[in-house]
Amino acid sequence: MRKLILFLVLVSLIGFDASSQSKFADRVNDDVWKLSIGVNAVGSLGERQPFSRIDEFEFNRPFAIGVEGRWNKYFYIEQDFTMNQFDSEIDNGQLRETFNYYSTNTYLKYYFSESLFKNADWIDMFVGTGLGLFIVEEVNGSGNALLGGTLWIKPKFGVRLQGIAKFAFDASDKVYDNNHFQYTFQLIFKL
Repeated sequence: MRKLILFLVLVSLIGFDASSQSKFADRVNDDVWKLSIGVNAVGSLGERQPFSRIDEFEFNRPFAIGVEGRWNKYFYIEQDFTMNQFDSEIDNGQLRETFNYYSTNTYLKYYFSESLFKNADWIDMFVGTGLGLFIVEEVNGSGNALLGGTLWIKPKFGVRLQGIAKFAFDASDKVYDNNHFQYTFQLIFKL
């Protein structure tokens, strides 16, 4: 029975994708791939509010890079890599040494601007979810939720701001590798 349900789900997804692709075929294929490069700020301050104490987020070696590919009209898949450093505090505890932060994530993004605005060529808004790996002192995995948008300054160049909530898988077993927020500001290039 489970195999039959899985088969029906896969057939319906393929049918949905084929339907959306046929409606999307007349659009110019100039935004299949996007490259993003920019900076990030990481906050692991023991807060549950995403904008609380944002002025205390870490901004040391704040590098972010990503590649995004279109799956269909509304869905994109992104792979990113970010790095930063913690040198002041993690979860309200003062640090005695500096910890490097490295992260790589895979996101599935849903772009919904066209649903809100007609002919919205100047803005792309999205929500997404994904999985990631990050290292502060040890390696840990995370389930991620994100929200963001891109303002297109030129047809192939824009700026993106996005916020990511990272929910660590083994947060209770780790001292430093736990839940945190990350914000990125990036330049976007359509390839």
